[in-house]
Amino acid sequence: MAEFGLEVTSLYAGILKNINLSLKKGEIGVVFGPNGAGKTTLLNAISGILTPKNGRVRINGKDVTDIPPEHRNVAYIFQNLALFPHLTVFENIAFPLKVKKEKNIKEKVEFILKKLEISELENRFPGKLSGGEKQRVAIARALVSNPDILLMDEPFSSLDFEMRKFIRQEFVGIIKNYRITTLFVTHDPYEAEETADIVFTIKNGKIGNNQNFEINRLKISRIKPLNNGMAIADFETFSLIVPVCNPNPNKNYIAEFSADSIYVSSFKPPVPTLNTIKGKIVSHRKNGERIILKLLTGNRIITGNIPLYMWNEIKGKDVFIIVKYRGIKVKEETK
Repeated sequence: MAEFGLEVTSLYAGILKNINLSLKKGEIGVVFGPNGAGKTTLLNAISGILTPKNGRVRINGKDVTDIPPEHRNVAYIFQNLALFPHLTVFENIAFPLKVKKEKNIKEKVEFILKKLEISELENRFPGKLSGGEKQRVAIARALVSNPDILLMDEPFSSLDFEMRKFIRQEFVGIIKNYRITTLFVTHDPYEAEETADIVFTIKNGKIGNNQNFEINRLKISRIKPLNNGMAIADFETFSLIVPVCNPNPNKNYIAEFSADSIYVSSFKPPVPTLNTIKGKIVSHRKNGERIILKLLTGNRIITGNIPLYMWNEIKGKDVFIIVKYRGIKVKEETK
């Protein structure tokens, strides 16, 4: 049975109507939708800032619906980061520990400063920090008290495109290292695609699971184990690196990945990238702000579901397809 870090069931609060979602412990979930859809309201209900009219919120299996925010062990990074301008970086990070009256505050703050490689900033005030540095400080303050859940509201909106991409990658690495269940909201499809293990779409207070997109199921012709729980899966005319431990050579396997687990580009990535294969666009159709693609690679058809901005950058039918490694699941083939 899956160990859930966060469960929201039948939640009604403000604009929200019958919200149901769950994240396994350590997963990163993204709530994606337009302004006014109810994204921030959802975070506020999970954190306890907003009391729901109906429904339950469970964290690590414990019902916290009626527990005050300060006793939920939830960290919340707001859109404006909410750093105290009159406190140094060290004092900002130490603040939640002081509120909880924890011991060994100095050691804990110094540890997280070192972990996030910002020790040299400890005596600076927020007004003297760059946008990226402020992001790291906000993340450090959120992680220092070892929360059960991390909530983030449009966390990278104040950064330019290149810095956002860099900070996102850094953020995912940190969160995965700490194995903290995380839910953050965005209206940026690129951010949702780049960061999430699971994407929830929200519109007019109602939520859906983006992973209900069509699933690609490809039979593996041969699988060869590598180190660190990875293997090379051959599909006759192309290969993919897949997450699987100790595959049985006498078993047949199927690789599965959802249609939204791929990137499509007219240009080959400038640096070596896992799971880049050549393909050709067979057909496409628009579905709201996304494009549904049929892609031929080798002798197989793969379905893609990409954001509109990605489609607008494609020139011609010949493309490169990148299958997200962490979006692949390998299962034994059943008769």
